[in-house]
Amino acid sequence: MTQQGTLQPGTLLIGRYRIERYLNAGGMQEVYECTDLKLSRRVVAKTPKGGIVDKRFRRGAEMSARINHHNVATTFDYFESPQITFMIEEFVDGVDLGLRLKEEFTHLDPSLAAHVIHNIARALHQAHSNDICHRDLKPSNIMTSPDLSMQSVKLTDFGIAKLAENEIDAEMREFERDESTLTNSNTLLGAIPYMAPECWIDWRAAGKPMDIWALGCIAYQLITGTLPFGSGRQAIMALARLQTGKPIELDYPKSFGRSSANKEIEQSLWNMIVACIQVDESARPTALDIVSKCGNWCYAINMRHRGVITTYGSRYSSGGKGKTGLITDSTNGSTYFYHLSEYYGNGLPTIGERVCVSVYPGQPHNRASPVLPLK
Repeated sequence: MTQQGTLQPGTLLIGRYRIERYLNAGGMQEVYECTDLKLSRRVVAKTPKGGIVDKRFRRGAEMSARINHHNVATTFDYFESPQITFMIEEFVDGVDLGLRLKEEFTHLDPSLAAHVIHNIARALHQAHSNDICHRDLKPSNIMTSPDLSMQSVKLTDFGIAKLAENEIDAEMREFERDESTLTNSNTLLGAIPYMAPECWIDWRAAGKPMDIWALGCIAYQLITGTLPFGSGRQAIMALARLQTGKPIELDYPKSFGRSSANKEIEQSLWNMIVACIQVDESARPTALDIVSKCGNWCYAINMRHRGVITTYGSRYSSGGKGKTGLITDSTNGSTYFYHLSEYYGNGLPTIGERVCVSVYPGQPHNRASPVLPLK
């Protein structure tokens, strides 16, 4: 496969879907933006690498098409022939969560993390209600709208996960035979940080609780900026120790505990993560349990603004330094007041630091809360 994919712009699929551009490739698939000429809309074409015919890909597409929910990318069509196999999916105008964590956010504040997790849980509940397990839940399979508030969150690739499960199963067996193969197993490497312990015992027998474990790992990554058990061999060894009865030890987020106003949502998020990351799969909550819990959380989903920290440690009239400062909006030049307790960096604010904020009315400056550092 070339950097541009195997299908070229202008290629017409079954006389209806015109390839516009290559988007990306994962461990199992190539993804293209297309125009649906019949309905005059943008869609996405996903094809197994090489366009091979594979009944697992068809079954996965059939499962994906059974899920009808606004937090799941819709599957519209499927086609296979001796020459090519592809599915047509809703075009989601956004960026996957994995890329946003890599390029934009180190981690998220509790409100934004709660919003993302709540929406993923809704998608999982809809899938699990239809007796469908995602089996490859990770940030790169979660699409978000490009705004800083991530107003839209959609889970993708239920279809390709069916094909990936055989690939992962084969790679796991090969790894057990020869550990040096791990660095060449892109599909397995991407899945390992989010794989539940039971997956290493019997991958095919693992079911819905594996999605819940993965959700807990993603939530932990969102609020800390790190993976709960690392990646690659580090994660494998950590999970092996857990299977011997070693207790799970998770580091509490460094940015938590400053704000009394956010204490409840911080604790709720942490309790959910601990509940999901349990070695005993029967002890984990269901997707419905998580959706119900999230429904009781109080978190803000206001529009976010880009800004820059211009002052910190402003002096009060008494002469002492306070734990306050000012932020300048990068778009309109407005000035916002903030308090250290609302800053969700791991240390102290720094002058010139890029941040995103929600804004509320105040005098003499509007109030910024929370204040989340950006890369």
